Amino acid sequence: MGHSLLSDPGGGYAEEDIRADGQYALVGHFSSPGGSFLVDISNPTNPTEVHEFPTTDDVTHADVEFDRRNGLYYRGRENGEENGVDVIDYGYGEGTPENPVQIDRIPAGSTHNVDAHPEGDVLYTTEHDGVGVWNTSDPSNVEEAAMVHIGGDCHDIVVDAGRDLLHCAFIGGGFTGYVALDISDPLSPTEAGRFDYAGRPNYTEIGTAGFESCHYASHDPERDLVILGDEIGFGIPGGKHILDIGWGDGSVENPQHIGFTHSPNAQVMDENEELFDWTTHNHTVISKGSNSLLVSGDYHEGTVVYDISDPTDPTPTDQYRTDDKADQADGAGFVGEPPMAWGADYSEERDLVVTSDMQTGLYVFKVTPARSK
Repeated sequence: MGHSLLSDPGGGYAEEDIRADGQYALVGHFSSPGGSFLVDISNPTNPTEVHEFPTTDDVTHADVEFDRRNGLYYRGRENGEENGVDVIDYGYGEGTPENPVQIDRIPAGSTHNVDAHPEGDVLYTTEHDGVGVWNTSDPSNVEEAAMVHIGGDCHDIVVDAGRDLLHCAFIGGGFTGYVALDISDPLSPTEAGRFDYAGRPNYTEIGTAGFESCHYASHDPERDLVILGDEIGFGIPGGKHILDIGWGDGSVENPQHIGFTHSPNAQVMDENEELFDWTTHNHTVISKGSNSLLVSGDYHEGTVVYDISDPTDPTPTDQYRTDDKADQADGAGFVGEPPMAWGADYSEERDLVVTSDMQTGLYVFKVTPARSK
């Protein structure tokens, strides 16, 4: 429906988020120069940058996340001298959409990903041995509420308010795999179940499931399913796993692996210029009638749609090469030519999907079911 290069910083773009009302989107950045970008998508055919909030040199804001209260968002900080999470006021208090102000810095560790609870004043952060829990009731003075120690490097987290779960992906550091945290008490999570990659096969060929580098975990909003994404930058790429946490014989306490797919054109990455090209990345799930659609930013594949209506047989059905205005983009020089799509987020309120591309910026889509190819 619409596309924008935004400010086109040389550092390249990262994660995206849509505000609950579907009127604004956020985009982070991967390496300096850059910052965080607020985008007006009220007209989805003409996404318009409202602000670029610059950052200090060398800091990565790989993830950005709206708070449930309008006028607030968060951006994770890593690779700089002062890591943690910035709290940005763009209309909550003194800030405005055009002139945001930073009102706090949460003293978390080097923070790659964050997620805010949509029904409470709680922020979750990825940590090197688990998950950080922060009380944001006063966003100008955020306080630590808990630290959930898992004994592994947590890479990403997604709140599932309908099930009172936090879906967590761990990429190593003592544990690789998926952990579900019970957040019925949002400020005091407890482990509810896990799917351990240990003892399972590595990737051996395209089309065959392997279990390495559990990078992203999210859920089907209507069915008791979790979808994991493995990110492998070189060699055989990572793919998508589907776990049954109550859809069939599985449960939150004992997830069962029931489906797998690589991206539609996946191939072995054996040249330096192919780094990350064909591995999967971040995704969201849309339920439409009897259809469940997995929408993913899959790097060199662009934005990919998978039909997971039958979770035992996930099938790529469509894709959009996110290389619009590639000849004009400054982009991120450390990755290959666009498309290099990062992820996807969905607004149920407006039935819109937003995806980001590291090189070419932000895209707005309408996604509908289609016949499998």
